[in-house]
Amino acid sequence: MKTTNFVSGRTLSRWLLTPLLLLSVLVSATENNSLSARDIMAQVDARDEGENSVATSAMILIDSRNRQRVRQLKQYAKEYGDKQKYMAHFLSPADLKDTVYINYDWNASADVDDESWLFLPALNKVKRISSEDRSAAFLGSDFSYADISGFELKWYDYRIIKESEMVDGHDCWVIEYEPKAALRDKVLRTTGDLKTQTWVRKDIFFQVKSKIWKARAGEIKYFMATDVEQIDGIWTAQKMQMITTKNDKRQHSSIFLIQDINYGVGVGDDIFLPDNMQRAAAMN
Repeated sequence: MKTTNFVSGRTLSRWLLTPLLLLSVLVSATENNSLSARDIMAQVDARDEGENSVATSAMILIDSRNRQRVRQLKQYAKEYGDKQKYMAHFLSPADLKDTVYINYDWNASADVDDESWLFLPALNKVKRISSEDRSAAFLGSDFSYADISGFELKWYDYRIIKESEMVDGHDCWVIEYEPKAALRDKVLRTTGDLKTQTWVRKDIFFQVKSKIWKARAGEIKYFMATDVEQIDGIWTAQKMQMITTKNDKRQHSSIFLIQDINYGVGVGDDIFLPDNMQRAAAMN
């Protein structure tokens, strides 16, 4: 599956509901000191997410005056061989209650674009998210639809810009990636990202920090993943923050806090069907 574009190298559903790798392979490769930047990102992309997961989370939006708005949501994810399906169901506040977002994150080897839909109860309407819409803010947050939907490994060129840098006591590679020349226009339309630097923990191949240069003049976003722990054997960041800056001044920020998460629980198939989004909204 794809790594998080998110912020980058990311997928919010991944950052929120997973991040891990096959450690035996990774440790061996690290000992050989033979990994290229792309190898590292491919390993990040190869994380074990568990077959199913259910999480209860809070999304906190913070404006330039530090005023906060809190949103509660429930998230579901399930693997289907060639793709991962993800659903976010907003429980509060009242103006967002029963809003539902669904994403199909296709395997990196599949020559198929990801698919996303948004159900807006106020309009009683299901909206398909087009490629051109993916760079837009996800329901007013600092995360974009592209951040949440998935990172396309094959779209970028990679290089290691620093072999070692400590982040919260953990040794990291610092990797920079930019769109391939032939795909630059497509990437800009889809993500709005010019360039990304990401910090990857060497012990678990987990992205803990990113800096994203946006196409909008003077705008840079900063991502941080903290409170990283193993839950049911899967490395999980329980707090993720995205900060939007303009000309080096903070404009807005968003925090995802995982309050409860379970891997390997039963998740039905019907909730991931766009035609059932209105019914899925009523499930809680």
